[in-house]
Amino acid sequence: MDALPFSLKNPSKLLQMLAEQTRIRLQYGPEFIGDVAQIEVGLTPRTCVYQEGPHSLYLYPGQQAQNTPILLVYSLINRPYIFDLRPGRSLIEYLCAQGYDVYLLDWGDPTPDMGMASLGDLVATLKRCVRKVLRRHRQEKLPILGYCMGATFATLYAALEPQHVERLILLTPILGNDKGGVLQTIVSHQNLPPALLEGQLMSGRELKLFFNSVRPAQILKKERDFWQNYDQDTFMEHFLPVEKWSNDTPDLPGKAFQQLMQLCIKEDALRKGPISLNDQVADCRKITCPVLAVVAKHDWIIPVASLETCREVLSESQYTPYLLNGGHIGLVVGRAAGTLWKDLIAFLHDQPLSLGL
Repeated sequence: MDALPFSLKNPSKLLQMLAEQTRIRLQYGPEFIGDVAQIEVGLTPRTCVYQEGPHSLYLYPGQQAQNTPILLVYSLINRPYIFDLRPGRSLIEYLCAQGYDVYLLDWGDPTPDMGMASLGDLVATLKRCVRKVLRRHRQEKLPILGYCMGATFATLYAALEPQHVERLILLTPILGNDKGGVLQTIVSHQNLPPALLEGQLMSGRELKLFFNSVRPAQILKKERDFWQNYDQDTFMEHFLPVEKWSNDTPDLPGKAFQQLMQLCIKEDALRKGPISLNDQVADCRKITCPVLAVVAKHDWIIPVASLETCREVLSESQYTPYLLNGGHIGLVVGRAAGTLWKDLIAFLHDQPLSLGL
């Protein structure tokens, strides 16, 4: 007999949960499971050291007597607290304990006027944040870690000012039209006018619903897992913070997003050579520092082929590809995250990695 799609171990708990889920989904939307207002995330202490419109640069102080700066850059999609989900499941907490002053660029919620912000404008913000960190620590260079679209921003910045990048860590990077990527296939077959989204903000929620529609089986699996385990405290402690993050989707500057998709995927421009960003030349061949590119085996957004794309785009760098078991967000909160975290420290200290290719 097939397993029931919900647990009947505690009927009163089931009735309570059914009522709660009805309220949550009427309040937030049918794709929500957790009450986002009641799920605590991002608890590591921090201070804002620089602000530029909706963009904030946060400092999470290191826990050693002497700490080294590192800058984290996240995507425009979802929120960067995936780096600091919960105590014990926080890459930021781990880096602070290892002796790093962790700086995080949080893009925040774009204001209506940011619909005209270009890709070059966002990279320019990153440039100013780097210079802020370097001045605070009186250094010439620092390591930068970018995740997903944030890895693209980090790469473009490094292509503009390679002299300020000590090491580059790219988690699930979007640098080209990778073979086998669902997103890459969709973008490649679109013929949207370049100015279509100029002056507009893209709805983060609608983009999230689009991704849900591409992989409907995953949504059904998530629902099944929830209803089979809703009465298990350990499961819920892990499930709900990720669920909150997955549905916490800010709007995006339309022009910048479309430019990124056009340049990196449709035109495959980074693989072909230098590009222009706000009248500045970004040449990825000028990146010669050590680069660690990390991809997950079961990531349907950024396929394994992106490791070869990175090798070609960053052809002059000291390149290390790294393949980890898991999915797109499993790199920082999944079962294999602990292995990656230790190897990130090894890479930062120029020591051998336990995994890789």
